[in-house]
Amino acid sequence: MIDFRGQVAIVTGAGKGIGREIALALATRGASVVVNNRSRDGADSAGQTVDAIIAGGGSAVAERSSVESAGAADSMVATAMDNFGQLDMVVANAAIVDRATFGKTVPDRFREVMEIDFMAPVALARAALPEITKNAGRFLFVTSAAGTYGEYGVTSYAAAKGALSAFAKTLAIEGRRSGVRSNLLAPFALTQMTEDFVPKDQGSDMDPSFVVPAAIWLLNPQTEATGQTIVAAGNRFRVVITGETLGRAFPVGQVVTDERFAVEAESLFEFDSWESYSDGMAAFVGLMSMDGDGGAT
Repeated sequence: MIDFRGQVAIVTGAGKGIGREIALALATRGASVVVNNRSRDGADSAGQTVDAIIAGGGSAVAERSSVESAGAADSMVATAMDNFGQLDMVVANAAIVDRATFGKTVPDRFREVMEIDFMAPVALARAALPEITKNAGRFLFVTSAAGTYGEYGVTSYAAAKGALSAFAKTLAIEGRRSGVRSNLLAPFALTQMTEDFVPKDQGSDMDPSFVVPAAIWLLNPQTEATGQTIVAAGNRFRVVITGETLGRAFPVGQVVTDERFAVEAESLFEFDSWESYSDGMAAFVGLMSMDGDGGAT
């Protein structure tokens, strides 16, 4: 079992679902956990998770801010520092979804999803960065396959998760020199958010606990991976790899007519050869290294 003793984590949306399972798993392995979840309809889900951790001999404290509210990020970091004196890990898990196609989305609701699912994790990362940098700590952002591939009927959610993925990968690049690692988990699980959309015959295979091993591995101080996305569901795991096809290059001095490009366009979608890049600049260099016959120099 990975040893997190002496480590302190913030987990948002940890009153239920995936966030709760990650918080419990960290505490079981010795971490002290700031359990964030807003109180809603009189239910104190953050307090319930804390009670479960303490009952199991762990260490935790509740923080009940709504993640998008002003001052929430600073409050979570202050709670970690005031109670445990340090901060080593941030798990940005809290999210909502608006199930509407873009043509039917309400602008204010679209902005609300972006605030909770994207801007709130960014604010928390900003508030936590000094401590995470000092301790060569870890960020784990819970994203979605919808943010990688798109998904019908969840436009704002997919947009927020896509932005979150790009942010986390950039944070990983910027944090390499100081030992900060930033990764993503793209889970499929039966939660309050997904219960109306997971087929009933798959419910037992979609328990949130089944995605936890990937989260724990990514949070392990010994794990060197950064800028990575692990997809997880039902004890099944994959890594997302992005890349670009071999493509087609024309001589710089040549005018490419509409008709010429239309003839060659199909070759852009040939996947026999492709390349993955470490960052956007590397992708640009790779593109510009192609010779005028369609290959790379």
